Amino acid sequence: MKLTRLAAFCTLAVASALAAGCASVSLESQKTRVETTWKDPRYAGGPMRKMFVVSLIKIEPGGRNAVEDAIAARLESAGVTAVTSHAVMSDDPDKPGPSLAEAIKASGADGVLLVQVKSVGSKEPYTVGETVTSLSPDTLAYYNTLKREGWNQAGDYKVAHIVSELFLSSMGRQVWTAFTNSYDASNLARNIPDYTLKLVAAMAKDRMIPAPPKPAS
Repeated sequence: MKLTRLAAFCTLAVASALAAGCASVSLESQKTRVETTWKDPRYAGGPMRKMFVVSLIKIEPGGRNAVEDAIAARLESAGVTAVTSHAVMSDDPDKPGPSLAEAIKASGADGVLLVQVKSVGSKEPYTVGETVTSLSPDTLAYYNTLKREGWNQAGDYKVAHIVSELFLSSMGRQVWTAFTNSYDASNLARNIPDYTLKLVAAMAKDRMIPAPPKPAS
């Protein structure tokens, strides 16, 4: 894919700044990109103030519980009360707990956030309704910049395509989706702080929650 002049200029500028040790450009803060979001045009419920969080993403250490806790902490920094599935459901077959539907209902949450890695690869288009989106030239330029600047851990240049879906807890209807790319697919644990920050910021931008999150400390 040919880069546009703007994308090529930005790539050159980033590379030059990094070579010069410019502090204003931080690759660490760009390990996640929210490529696009979708919001149901029929949704008129206003910002959600309590959310039930379910992660199908597993990291080490901590498994999916660590991901849920990280998302919950970020939501709470934005003033949203969060309930994690692992905190109210049992993984012990000898100590059965409520079903997922029962736990969601008991939580009193406005919505249910489900996050999962759909695939890992170098590029993947996304379809929302009849709209098809794909990685932009700017994104591909950034991806190549990471290669040149020595992020040489195995698998770093594979992209984890993460889908974050928000459903109404009362009806189960999907009302919002974020399509996110992680450029650190070999070790998603390193990416979780940036992912949660940008995910919750995207929710705030689309007015799914009342306020943006606090920056990572």
